[in-house]
Amino acid sequence: MKKLILHTALFLLPVVILVLIIPVDKRMKYAGLKNDCFNHGIWIYDRIHYNPDPVDIAFLGSSHTINGIDDRIISEGLTPIKAANFGYCRLGRNLDYVLLKEILKKKKISKLVVEVREREDRYSHPVFPYIASTPDVALPNPLFNRDIFKDVWYHLSYKIETVQDVIYKRDSIPDYRIDDYGFAGHYDTASASFLDEIKIKRNLPKKEDPSYLIKFYLSYPRGYLKKTGQICKENQIALYFLYLPSYGNQKKVPEALSLYRELGTILIPPDTIFDNPLNWHDENHLNNNGARLLSQWLADQL
Repeated sequence: MKKLILHTALFLLPVVILVLIIPVDKRMKYAGLKNDCFNHGIWIYDRIHYNPDPVDIAFLGSSHTINGIDDRIISEGLTPIKAANFGYCRLGRNLDYVLLKEILKKKKISKLVVEVREREDRYSHPVFPYIASTPDVALPNPLFNRDIFKDVWYHLSYKIETVQDVIYKRDSIPDYRIDDYGFAGHYDTASASFLDEIKIKRNLPKKEDPSYLIKFYLSYPRGYLKKTGQICKENQIALYFLYLPSYGNQKKVPEALSLYRELGTILIPPDTIFDNPLNWHDENHLNNNGARLLSQWLADQL
């Protein structure tokens, strides 16, 4: 049995090494995410690498950022400063870290605005293993990272799949997306009665985790936030943390507020934006009216 395991390992080792070192067109990695987050990945890559317009202010975050920050309004309010919304659906601080490094390969930003919520997400972003470099996937922030082995597996298998797609021409090369702005808004408005129900539920008394447990859970996102802060420091980028809570949670203080203040400047929009039900598409995302008010406020702050 031991010999079988050893022989299998020796057989697979060259294959694994080959997969690790084989070059892959990074644009094809982003293009392969066409069924995720309304194909936003390829726009992000092309805005960085193929759109010649500068990016002075970059926004990173989740769908809260995509739906809540109108980078066109901010750019027009700060002319000739150019803003770009690089938000991506779902949560995971390691994706912010990867996207920031990608942005800095081509753009010299002066300000970075990172979305924060009521609580930090504890785990790896689902898209991280697909677009991150092999060293970033194989050597992630180690503390409380339950997704290490899964991320490595997804990274290697996606790399093989992408190479096969190129060799066998399974997918056509997508057209270049060189439009300037990444905001994706919603015109409709959520029911006020529905939002009131959500607000009541979210403000019911809950048992709080003890401080030592909160500190433990924060270890994973803290690692990537500090890496992001270090990159900003090295590149003389002003780092901001923008609080974008869900409806009904706007009065809550962000769990990691002290960490944000340690690394950069915290931006907390006025309650008048978040308290108004007419500004919400659903219980988690602002609509176009809310995004307009938030973006105008941000332009004044930045």
